[in-house]
Amino acid sequence: MLLRLSQVLFAAFALSGAVGASPTDDEQLRAFLAREGASVRPLNFGRRSAATTPTRHLRPEYFDGAMKAKRDITPPDVGQVATWPDGSDPQPSRNGLGDTYLAAANHEIDAQNPDNLAAPTTDAGTIPNLKWSMSLSHTRLLNGGWVREQTITDLPPSKDLAAAELRLSPNAYRELHWHRVAEWGYILNGTGRISAIDENGRSYISDVKGPTQGSDPDIYYFPVGVPHSIQALDEGLEILLIFTDGNFDAAGTTFMLSDWLAHTPLEIVAQNFGVGVDVLSGIPQKDPYILKSTVAPPPLGHASEQAVSDPNGDVPSPFVFHIADQPKKEAPGGWVKIQDSATNFPVSKQLASALVFVEPNGLRELHWHTADEWLYIISGHARATAFAGGSTARTFDFQPGDTAVFPVSYGHYIKNLSPTEPLIYLELFKAEKFVDFSATQWLALMPRQVVSDLLKIPIETIETFKKEKQIVIA
Repeated sequence: MLLRLSQVLFAAFALSGAVGASPTDDEQLRAFLAREGASVRPLNFGRRSAATTPTRHLRPEYFDGAMKAKRDITPPDVGQVATWPDGSDPQPSRNGLGDTYLAAANHEIDAQNPDNLAAPTTDAGTIPNLKWSMSLSHTRLLNGGWVREQTITDLPPSKDLAAAELRLSPNAYRELHWHRVAEWGYILNGTGRISAIDENGRSYISDVKGPTQGSDPDIYYFPVGVPHSIQALDEGLEILLIFTDGNFDAAGTTFMLSDWLAHTPLEIVAQNFGVGVDVLSGIPQKDPYILKSTVAPPPLGHASEQAVSDPNGDVPSPFVFHIADQPKKEAPGGWVKIQDSATNFPVSKQLASALVFVEPNGLRELHWHTADEWLYIISGHARATAFAGGSTARTFDFQPGDTAVFPVSYGHYIKNLSPTEPLIYLELFKAEKFVDFSATQWLALMPRQVVSDLLKIPIETIETFKKEKQIVIA
Protein backbone atom coordinates (compact mmCIF):
# COMPACT_ATOMS: atom_id res chain seq x y z
CA MET A 1 0.00 0.00 0.00
CA LEU A 2 2.75 2.46 1.02
CA LEU A 3 4.72 1.59 -2.10
CA ARG A 4 1.73 2.26 -4.35
CA LEU A 5 1.03 5.59 -2.60
CA SER A 6 4.64 6.69 -3.05
CA GLN A 7 4.41 5.86 -6.76
CA VAL A 8 1.28 7.99 -7.13
CA LEU A 9 2.84 10.92 -5.32
CA PHE A 10 5.99 10.66 -7.40
CA ALA A 11 3.93 10.70 -10.61
CA ALA A 12 1.96 13.72 -9.41
CA PHE A 13 5.12 15.68 -8.63
CA ALA A 14 6.57 14.77 -12.02
CA LEU A 15 3.37 15.87 -13.78
CA SER A 16 3.29 19.20 -11.95
CA GLY A 17 6.87 19.83 -12.99
CA ALA A 18 6.01 19.07 -16.63
CA VAL A 19 3.04 21.41 -16.58
CA GLY A 20 5.09 24.23 -15.12
CA ALA A 21 8.02 23.80 -17.51
CA SER A 22 8.32 25.91 -20.64
CA PRO A 23 8.20 23.97 -23.94
CA THR A 24 11.19 26.00 -25.12
CA ASP A 25 13.32 24.36 -22.36
CA ASP A 26 13.36 21.12 -24.36
CA GLU A 27 16.97 20.26 -25.27
CA GLN A 28 16.17 18.95 -28.78
CA LEU A 29 14.01 22.00 -29.51
CA ARG A 30 16.77 24.42 -28.44
CA ALA A 31 19.25 22.59 -30.66
CA PHE A 32 16.86 22.75 -33.62
CA LEU A 33 16.25 26.49 -33.20
CA ALA A 34 20.01 27.16 -32.87
CA ARG A 35 20.71 25.15 -36.04
CA GLU A 36 17.96 26.67 -38.21
CA GLY A 37 18.22 30.22 -36.90
CA ALA A 38 16.10 32.94 -38.51
CA SER A 39 14.61 30.60 -41.14
CA VAL A 40 12.22 29.22 -38.52
CA ARG A 41 9.14 31.25 -37.55
CA PRO A 42 8.83 31.90 -33.80
CA LEU A 43 6.79 29.27 -32.04
CA ASN A 44 3.33 30.13 -30.66
CA PHE A 45 2.05 27.68 -28.07
CA GLY A 46 -1.45 27.24 -26.71
CA ARG A 47 -0.61 28.54 -23.24
CA ARG A 48 0.00 32.26 -23.05
CA SER A 49 2.88 31.84 -20.57
CA ALA A 50 4.67 29.51 -22.99
CA ALA A 51 4.16 31.60 -26.14
CA THR A 52 7.24 33.04 -27.78
CA THR A 53 5.19 35.64 -29.70
CA PRO A 54 2.21 37.67 -28.52
CA THR A 55 -1.16 36.06 -29.26
CA ARG A 56 -3.61 38.07 -31.32
CA HIS A 57 -6.97 36.88 -30.05
CA LEU A 58 -6.50 36.30 -26.33
CA ARG A 59 -7.59 38.95 -23.90
CA PRO A 60 -5.39 39.91 -20.91
CA GLU A 61 -5.46 37.40 -18.09
CA TYR A 62 -6.70 39.93 -15.56
CA PHE A 63 -10.36 40.91 -15.43
CA ASP A 64 -11.40 43.88 -13.38
CA GLY A 65 -14.98 45.01 -12.84
CA ALA A 66 -14.82 47.70 -15.50
CA MET A 67 -13.73 45.27 -18.19
CA LYS A 68 -16.45 42.77 -17.30
CA ALA A 69 -19.06 45.51 -17.41
CA LYS A 70 -18.01 46.38 -20.97
CA ARG A 71 -18.74 42.80 -22.00
CA ASP A 72 -22.18 42.79 -20.45
CA ILE A 73 -25.49 43.84 -21.95
CA THR A 74 -26.46 47.29 -20.76
CA PRO A 75 -29.17 46.68 -18.13
CA PRO A 76 -31.92 45.80 -18.36
CA ASP A 77 -31.36 42.74 -20.55
CA VAL A 78 -34.58 42.47 -22.58
CA GLY A 79 -33.12 40.29 -25.31
CA GLN A 80 -31.29 42.94 -27.31
CA VAL A 81 -28.44 41.99 -29.63
CA ALA A 82 -25.17 41.55 -27.76
CA THR A 83 -22.50 44.14 -28.53
CA TRP A 84 -18.83 44.47 -27.69
CA PRO A 85 -16.55 47.52 -27.36
CA ASP A 86 -15.38 49.09 -30.62
CA GLY A 87 -12.20 47.48 -31.87
CA SER A 88 -12.58 44.33 -29.79
CA ASP A 89 -13.45 40.85 -31.00
CA PRO A 90 -16.87 39.33 -30.20
CA GLN A 91 -16.76 37.02 -27.20
CA PRO A 92 -19.10 34.22 -26.02
CA SER A 93 -20.30 36.01 -22.90
CA ARG A 94 -23.46 37.73 -21.75
CA ASN A 95 -24.16 39.25 -18.33
CA GLY A 96 -21.63 37.20 -16.45
CA LEU A 97 -22.36 33.94 -18.28
CA GLY A 98 -19.78 32.36 -20.55
CA ASP A 99 -16.24 33.69 -20.88
CA THR A 100 -13.74 34.97 -23.42
CA TYR A 101 -11.94 32.91 -26.05
CA LEU A 102 -8.57 31.50 -25.06
CA ALA A 103 -7.83 30.20 -28.55
CA ALA A 104 -8.15 31.51 -32.07
CA ALA A 105 -11.66 31.90 -33.48
CA ASN A 106 -13.34 33.12 -36.65
CA HIS A 107 -14.32 36.53 -35.34
CA GLU A 108 -15.70 37.67 -38.70
CA ILE A 109 -18.36 34.94 -38.61
CA ASP A 110 -19.01 35.63 -34.93
CA ALA A 111 -19.55 39.32 -35.70
CA GLN A 112 -22.16 38.42 -38.32
CA ASN A 113 -23.93 36.04 -35.93
CA PRO A 114 -23.95 37.63 -32.46
CA ASP A 115 -27.06 35.66 -31.50
CA ASN A 116 -25.19 32.42 -32.11
CA LEU A 117 -22.36 33.60 -29.87
CA ALA A 118 -24.27 35.36 -27.07
CA ALA A 119 -27.93 34.49 -27.50
CA PRO A 120 -30.75 36.28 -25.68
CA THR A 121 -31.83 34.56 -22.48
CA THR A 122 -35.17 33.73 -24.12
CA ASP A 123 -33.45 31.17 -26.38
CA ALA A 124 -33.93 27.68 -24.98
CA GLY A 125 -33.87 24.03 -25.94
CA THR A 126 -32.41 22.62 -29.13
CA ILE A 127 -33.42 23.88 -32.56
CA PRO A 128 -31.31 22.80 -35.55
CA ASN A 129 -29.64 25.38 -37.73
CA LEU A 130 -32.32 27.10 -39.85
CA LYS A 131 -29.99 29.42 -41.79
CA TRP A 132 -27.67 29.05 -44.79
CA SER A 133 -25.61 31.69 -46.56
CA MET A 134 -25.29 31.40 -50.33
CA SER A 135 -21.69 32.55 -49.86
CA LEU A 136 -21.00 29.15 -48.26
CA SER A 137 -22.26 27.24 -51.30
CA HIS A 138 -19.86 25.82 -53.86
CA THR A 139 -19.88 28.02 -56.98
CA ARG A 140 -19.61 26.32 -60.37
CA LEU A 141 -17.73 28.56 -62.81
CA LEU A 142 -18.94 27.98 -66.36
CA ASN A 143 -18.38 29.34 -69.85
CA GLY A 144 -20.77 32.26 -69.72
CA GLY A 145 -21.68 32.54 -66.03
CA TRP A 146 -21.85 30.68 -62.74
CA VAL A 147 -24.31 28.95 -60.45
CA ARG A 148 -24.48 27.98 -56.76
CA GLU A 149 -27.19 26.10 -54.89
CA GLN A 150 -28.78 25.62 -51.50
CA THR A 151 -30.36 22.19 -51.18
CA ILE A 152 -31.44 19.91 -48.35
CA THR A 153 -27.84 18.79 -47.85
CA ASP A 154 -26.94 22.39 -46.97
CA LEU A 155 -30.08 23.20 -44.97
CA PRO A 156 -31.73 19.92 -43.86
CA PRO A 157 -34.92 21.52 -42.43
CA SER A 158 -35.71 22.96 -45.89
CA LYS A 159 -37.61 19.96 -47.22
CA ASP A 160 -40.10 21.82 -49.42
CA LEU A 161 -37.85 24.20 -51.33
CA ALA A 162 -34.33 24.40 -52.76
CA ALA A 163 -32.68 27.44 -54.28
CA ALA A 164 -29.93 28.56 -56.64
CA GLU A 165 -28.33 31.82 -57.66
CA LEU A 166 -27.66 31.88 -61.40
CA ARG A 167 -25.51 34.42 -63.25
CA LEU A 168 -25.53 34.67 -67.05
CA SER A 169 -23.02 36.78 -68.94
CA PRO A 170 -24.41 39.15 -71.61
CA ASN A 171 -26.30 37.15 -74.26
CA ALA A 172 -25.48 33.77 -72.64
CA TYR A 173 -28.11 31.03 -72.32
CA ARG A 174 -29.19 28.59 -69.67
CA GLU A 175 -29.55 25.64 -72.01
CA LEU A 176 -32.88 24.06 -72.97
CA HIS A 177 -34.11 21.86 -70.11
CA TRP A 178 -37.02 20.86 -67.88
CA HIS A 179 -37.56 19.66 -64.29
CA ARG A 180 -39.73 17.16 -62.41
CA VAL A 181 -40.48 20.05 -60.01
CA ALA A 182 -41.80 23.56 -60.52
CA GLU A 183 -39.32 26.43 -61.00
CA TRP A 184 -39.81 30.00 -59.75
CA GLY A 185 -37.42 32.84 -60.53
CA TYR A 186 -36.82 36.31 -59.06
CA ILE A 187 -34.74 38.67 -61.19
CA LEU A 188 -32.06 39.99 -58.86
CA ASN A 189 -30.46 42.21 -61.49
CA GLY A 190 -29.99 42.67 -65.21
CA THR A 191 -32.27 41.80 -68.11
CA GLY A 192 -33.17 38.59 -69.89
CA ARG A 193 -35.62 36.65 -72.00
CA ILE A 194 -37.45 33.42 -71.20
CA SER A 195 -39.13 31.05 -73.63
CA ALA A 196 -41.22 27.92 -73.07
CA ILE A 197 -44.13 25.80 -74.28
CA ASP A 198 -46.92 24.16 -72.29
CA GLU A 199 -48.23 20.59 -72.57
CA ASN A 200 -50.48 21.60 -75.48
CA GLY A 201 -47.64 23.07 -77.50
CA ARG A 202 -48.67 26.66 -76.84
CA SER A 203 -45.59 28.86 -76.81
CA TYR A 204 -44.52 31.72 -74.60
CA ILE A 205 -41.72 34.27 -74.82
CA SER A 206 -41.22 37.30 -72.60
CA ASP A 207 -38.55 39.70 -71.42
CA VAL A 208 -37.73 39.94 -67.72
CA LYS A 209 -35.83 42.61 -65.81
CA GLY A 210 -34.44 43.30 -62.38
CA PRO A 211 -35.12 46.34 -60.17
CA THR A 212 -34.56 49.62 -62.02
CA GLN A 213 -34.79 53.18 -60.71
CA GLY A 214 -36.63 52.12 -57.58
CA SER A 215 -39.12 49.83 -59.33
CA ASP A 216 -39.60 46.20 -58.30
CA PRO A 217 -38.38 43.34 -60.53
CA ASP A 218 -40.12 40.57 -62.43
CA ILE A 219 -40.73 37.00 -61.32
CA TYR A 220 -41.58 33.95 -63.41
CA TYR A 221 -42.94 30.46 -62.82
CA PHE A 222 -42.62 27.27 -64.88
CA PRO A 223 -44.97 24.42 -63.87
CA VAL A 224 -43.68 20.87 -63.48
CA GLY A 225 -42.28 19.50 -66.73
CA VAL A 226 -42.56 22.70 -68.79
CA PRO A 227 -39.49 22.85 -71.08
CA HIS A 228 -37.81 26.24 -71.17
CA SER A 229 -34.71 28.33 -71.65
CA ILE A 230 -33.38 31.58 -70.19
CA GLN A 231 -31.15 34.03 -72.04
CA ALA A 232 -29.41 37.12 -70.73
CA LEU A 233 -29.62 40.30 -72.76
CA ASP A 234 -26.85 42.86 -73.17
CA GLU A 235 -26.69 43.78 -69.44
CA GLY A 236 -26.25 40.20 -68.26
CA LEU A 237 -28.63 38.56 -65.81
CA GLU A 238 -28.67 37.29 -62.23
CA ILE A 239 -31.61 35.26 -60.91
CA LEU A 240 -32.69 33.67 -57.66
CA LEU A 241 -34.19 30.29 -58.60
CA ILE A 242 -36.57 28.35 -56.35
CA PHE A 243 -37.53 24.69 -56.85
CA THR A 244 -40.40 22.88 -55.14
CA ASP A 245 -38.30 20.09 -53.61
CA GLY A 246 -35.53 20.56 -51.08
CA ASN A 247 -33.76 17.51 -52.49
CA PHE A 248 -33.20 19.22 -55.83
CA ASP A 249 -29.89 17.46 -56.56
CA ALA A 250 -31.54 14.03 -56.51
CA ALA A 251 -31.26 12.01 -59.71
CA GLY A 252 -34.15 12.51 -62.09
CA THR A 253 -34.80 16.14 -61.19
CA THR A 254 -33.30 18.16 -64.05
CA PHE A 255 -33.23 17.04 -67.68
CA MET A 256 -30.94 18.78 -70.22
CA LEU A 257 -31.90 18.49 -73.88
CA SER A 258 -28.36 18.06 -75.20
CA ASP A 259 -27.59 15.47 -72.49
CA TRP A 260 -30.67 13.46 -73.49
CA LEU A 261 -29.84 13.48 -77.19
CA ALA A 262 -26.19 12.61 -76.54
CA HIS A 263 -27.33 9.48 -74.70
CA THR A 264 -29.86 8.34 -77.29
CA PRO A 265 -28.73 6.30 -80.33
CA LEU A 266 -27.95 8.78 -83.09
CA GLU A 267 -30.06 6.95 -85.69
CA ILE A 268 -33.06 7.24 -83.37
CA VAL A 269 -32.49 10.98 -82.93
CA ALA A 270 -32.15 11.41 -86.67
CA GLN A 271 -35.34 9.46 -87.35
CA ASN A 272 -37.22 11.42 -84.70
CA PHE A 273 -36.33 14.82 -86.19
CA GLY A 274 -36.47 13.64 -89.80
CA VAL A 275 -32.89 14.66 -90.63
CA GLY A 276 -29.69 12.96 -91.67
CA VAL A 277 -27.25 11.61 -89.11
CA ASP A 278 -24.56 13.99 -90.39
CA VAL A 279 -26.66 17.02 -89.34
CA LEU A 280 -26.46 15.92 -85.72
CA SER A 281 -22.69 15.56 -85.44
CA GLY A 282 -22.36 18.77 -83.41
CA ILE A 283 -24.58 17.72 -80.49
CA PRO A 284 -22.54 18.30 -77.29
CA GLN A 285 -21.46 15.05 -75.68
CA LYS A 286 -21.45 16.74 -72.29
CA ASP A 287 -24.21 19.19 -71.45
CA PRO A 288 -22.80 22.74 -71.25
CA TYR A 289 -25.38 23.98 -68.68
CA ILE A 290 -24.59 27.55 -69.78
CA LEU A 291 -23.42 28.52 -73.25
CA LYS A 292 -22.65 31.74 -75.08
CA SER A 293 -24.82 32.96 -77.94
CA THR A 294 -23.29 33.05 -81.41
CA VAL A 295 -25.65 35.90 -82.37
CA ALA A 296 -26.82 38.70 -80.05
CA PRO A 297 -30.59 38.57 -79.47
CA PRO A 298 -32.91 41.52 -80.14
CA PRO A 299 -32.71 44.08 -77.31
CA LEU A 300 -34.98 44.40 -74.27
CA GLY A 301 -38.58 45.00 -75.31
CA HIS A 302 -38.25 43.20 -78.64
CA ALA A 303 -38.99 39.62 -77.60
CA SER A 304 -41.69 39.35 -80.27
CA GLU A 305 -38.98 39.50 -82.94
CA GLN A 306 -37.76 36.09 -81.74
CA ALA A 307 -41.24 34.58 -81.34
CA VAL A 308 -42.05 31.67 -83.64
CA SER A 309 -45.52 31.51 -85.19
CA ASP A 310 -47.44 28.89 -83.23
CA PRO A 311 -50.59 27.26 -84.71
CA ASN A 312 -51.57 26.18 -81.21
CA GLY A 313 -51.74 29.74 -79.90
CA ASP A 314 -50.25 31.27 -76.76
CA VAL A 315 -50.31 29.94 -73.21
CA PRO A 316 -53.52 31.02 -71.43
CA SER A 317 -51.76 32.25 -68.26
CA PRO A 318 -48.50 34.18 -68.53
CA PHE A 319 -45.42 32.65 -66.93
CA VAL A 320 -44.13 36.13 -65.97
CA PHE A 321 -45.47 38.45 -63.26
CA HIS A 322 -44.40 42.11 -63.13
CA ILE A 323 -44.17 43.04 -59.45
CA ALA A 324 -43.65 46.67 -60.43
CA ASP A 325 -47.26 46.77 -61.68
CA GLN A 326 -48.66 45.43 -58.41
CA PRO A 327 -49.91 47.89 -55.76
CA LYS A 328 -48.27 47.77 -52.37
CA LYS A 329 -50.15 46.59 -49.32
CA GLU A 330 -49.12 49.42 -47.03
CA ALA A 331 -48.30 48.76 -43.38
CA PRO A 332 -47.27 51.02 -40.46
CA GLY A 333 -43.62 50.04 -40.83
CA GLY A 334 -43.30 49.21 -44.51
CA TRP A 335 -45.22 47.29 -47.14
CA VAL A 336 -45.69 43.88 -48.71
CA LYS A 337 -46.57 42.55 -52.17
CA ILE A 338 -48.01 39.02 -52.26
CA GLN A 339 -48.16 36.77 -55.33
CA ASP A 340 -50.03 33.46 -55.46
CA SER A 341 -52.31 31.48 -57.75
CA ALA A 342 -55.38 32.25 -55.65
CA THR A 343 -55.21 36.01 -56.15
CA ASN A 344 -53.03 37.33 -58.97
CA PHE A 345 -50.58 34.80 -60.50
CA PRO A 346 -52.79 31.90 -61.67
CA VAL A 347 -50.04 29.75 -63.17
CA SER A 348 -48.06 29.62 -59.90
CA LYS A 349 -49.99 26.65 -58.50
CA GLN A 350 -47.26 25.30 -56.22
CA LEU A 351 -45.57 28.43 -54.96
CA ALA A 352 -46.77 31.51 -53.11
CA SER A 353 -44.45 34.44 -52.50
CA ALA A 354 -44.21 37.82 -50.82
CA LEU A 355 -41.80 40.69 -51.32
CA VAL A 356 -41.45 42.44 -47.95
CA PHE A 357 -40.10 45.94 -47.30
CA VAL A 358 -39.32 46.81 -43.66
CA GLU A 359 -38.42 50.38 -42.74
CA PRO A 360 -35.38 51.10 -40.54
CA ASN A 361 -35.93 49.60 -37.06
CA GLY A 362 -39.20 48.13 -38.30
CA LEU A 363 -40.58 44.69 -37.45
CA ARG A 364 -42.39 42.03 -39.46
CA GLU A 365 -44.94 41.26 -36.76
CA LEU A 366 -45.12 38.08 -34.68
CA HIS A 367 -46.84 35.49 -36.89
CA TRP A 368 -46.85 31.94 -38.22
CA HIS A 369 -47.82 30.09 -41.40
CA THR A 370 -49.56 26.91 -42.54
CA ALA A 371 -46.56 25.87 -44.68
CA ASP A 372 -42.80 26.03 -44.27
CA GLU A 373 -41.54 29.56 -44.91
CA TRP A 374 -38.36 29.88 -46.96
CA LEU A 375 -36.59 33.20 -46.55
CA TYR A 376 -34.09 35.12 -48.72
CA ILE A 377 -32.47 38.41 -47.72
CA ILE A 378 -32.14 40.75 -50.70
CA SER A 379 -30.71 43.73 -48.82
CA GLY A 380 -30.30 44.88 -45.24
CA HIS A 381 -29.56 43.16 -41.94
CA ALA A 382 -32.14 41.29 -39.88
CA ARG A 383 -32.76 39.22 -36.80
CA ALA A 384 -35.39 36.54 -36.17
CA THR A 385 -36.31 34.14 -33.39
CA ALA A 386 -37.89 30.81 -34.30
CA PHE A 387 -40.27 29.39 -31.65
CA ALA A 388 -40.78 25.64 -32.05
CA GLY A 389 -43.18 25.08 -29.14
CA GLY A 390 -42.31 23.17 -25.99
CA SER A 391 -40.30 26.07 -24.50
CA THR A 392 -37.87 25.87 -27.42
CA ALA A 393 -36.57 28.90 -29.34
CA ARG A 394 -33.46 30.04 -31.21
CA THR A 395 -32.43 33.43 -32.61
CA PHE A 396 -30.64 33.99 -35.92
CA ASP A 397 -28.97 36.95 -37.65
CA PHE A 398 -29.14 37.63 -41.38
CA GLN A 399 -27.18 39.47 -44.07
CA PRO A 400 -27.75 39.83 -47.86
CA GLY A 401 -27.68 36.47 -49.64
CA ASP A 402 -28.71 34.52 -46.54
CA THR A 403 -31.48 31.95 -46.75
CA ALA A 404 -33.49 30.41 -43.93
CA VAL A 405 -36.47 28.20 -43.27
CA PHE A 406 -39.12 28.46 -40.56
CA PRO A 407 -40.91 25.10 -40.42
CA VAL A 408 -44.69 25.04 -40.57
CA SER A 409 -46.38 26.74 -37.59
CA TYR A 410 -43.12 27.99 -36.03
CA GLY A 411 -43.83 31.36 -34.46
CA HIS A 412 -41.37 34.06 -35.58
CA TYR A 413 -40.74 37.70 -36.45
CA ILE A 414 -38.24 39.52 -38.68
CA LYS A 415 -36.58 42.60 -37.20
CA ASN A 416 -34.70 45.20 -39.27
CA LEU A 417 -31.54 45.87 -37.27
CA SER A 418 -30.54 49.02 -39.12
CA PRO A 419 -31.62 52.49 -37.93
CA THR A 420 -30.95 53.95 -41.38
CA GLU A 421 -31.34 51.26 -44.07
CA PRO A 422 -34.47 49.36 -45.16
CA LEU A 423 -34.70 45.58 -45.06
CA ILE A 424 -35.95 43.87 -48.23
CA TYR A 425 -36.53 40.14 -48.30
CA LEU A 426 -38.64 37.35 -49.81
CA GLU A 427 -41.01 34.91 -48.13
CA LEU A 428 -41.77 31.78 -50.17
CA PHE A 429 -44.06 28.81 -49.57
CA LYS A 430 -44.85 25.57 -51.35
CA ALA A 431 -48.53 26.43 -51.46
CA GLU A 432 -51.28 27.75 -53.72
CA LYS A 433 -52.09 30.62 -51.38
CA PHE A 434 -50.17 32.87 -49.02
CA VAL A 435 -51.49 32.30 -45.47
CA ASP A 436 -50.30 33.82 -42.20
CA PHE A 437 -51.69 34.34 -38.70
CA SER A 438 -51.02 37.51 -36.73
CA ALA A 439 -50.43 37.21 -32.97
CA THR A 440 -51.67 40.76 -32.32
CA GLN A 441 -54.85 40.34 -34.38
CA TRP A 442 -55.58 37.04 -32.64
CA LEU A 443 -55.36 38.57 -29.16
CA ALA A 444 -57.33 41.65 -30.20
CA LEU A 445 -60.24 39.47 -31.35
CA MET A 446 -60.32 37.05 -28.38
CA PRO A 447 -62.45 37.65 -25.27
CA ARG A 448 -60.50 40.28 -23.32
CA GLN A 449 -60.68 38.51 -19.98
CA VAL A 450 -59.25 35.32 -21.47
CA VAL A 451 -56.19 37.20 -22.72
CA SER A 452 -55.84 39.22 -19.52
CA ASP A 453 -55.98 36.17 -17.24
CA LEU A 454 -53.32 34.34 -19.24
CA LEU A 455 -50.81 37.13 -19.92
CA LYS A 456 -51.53 39.30 -16.85
CA ILE A 457 -52.06 42.29 -19.11
CA PRO A 458 -54.65 44.94 -18.18
CA ILE A 459 -57.81 44.82 -20.28
CA GLU A 460 -57.29 48.51 -21.07
CA THR A 461 -54.01 47.57 -22.78
CA ILE A 462 -55.57 44.71 -24.72
CA GLU A 463 -58.20 47.10 -26.05
CA THR A 464 -55.41 49.02 -27.83
CA PHE A 465 -54.33 45.95 -29.84
CA LYS A 466 -55.05 46.26 -33.57
CA LYS A 467 -57.85 44.10 -34.96
CA GLU A 468 -56.31 44.15 -38.43
CA LYS A 469 -53.04 42.48 -39.39
CA GLN A 470 -50.24 45.01 -39.06
CA ILE A 471 -47.84 42.91 -41.18
CA VAL A 472 -44.95 45.33 -40.63
CA ILE A 473 -44.73 47.47 -37.48
CA ALA A 474 -42.81 50.73 -37.27
